[in-house]
Amino acid sequence: MSNNKPVTMGLAEAQNGISLELRNNIYSALLSGDGIRNIEGALDRQLAESGFKDELRRYVTDLLRSGQASTADEAKKLAMEKIRRQMQGDDDQNNDTNGTNGLNGANGDEQKYDLKIPNKAIVEGTKAVRKELEKVCEITEEDS
Repeated sequence: MSNNKPVTMGLAEAQNGISLELRNNIYSALLSGDGIRNIEGALDRQLAESGFKDELRRYVTDLLRSGQASTADEAKKLAMEKIRRQMQGDDDQNNDTNGTNGLNGANGDEQKYDLKIPNKAIVEGTKAVRKELEKVCEITEEDS
């Protein structure tokens, strides 16, 4: 997309949402080059380096082995719920249910998983997104 004129968007537009057409143009530009792959790669590296991916894998394995989830879709749903709760700081351990009334420590085992996305991964992921967007868009920042 280097032959095309970059899309211009101010900070207010970026924060208030963008039109579907503009969003599709940005997605197309990112997909036509290496933008999406570069963003995914940066996030993947940070999540792997931090140990998040290993922790998530252990958690999902535990969900399947303990019977709390019987399919990959169920495990994904439960993992996403736990990640959201931890990211919001609402991971009250009493909210986790497993259907076994806590027998044999099943409920206590879930407590040991830290699935909060590391701050460094968020920061580096944001930098990667911005870097790739700057290749296909003109980003202007307004003075406050």
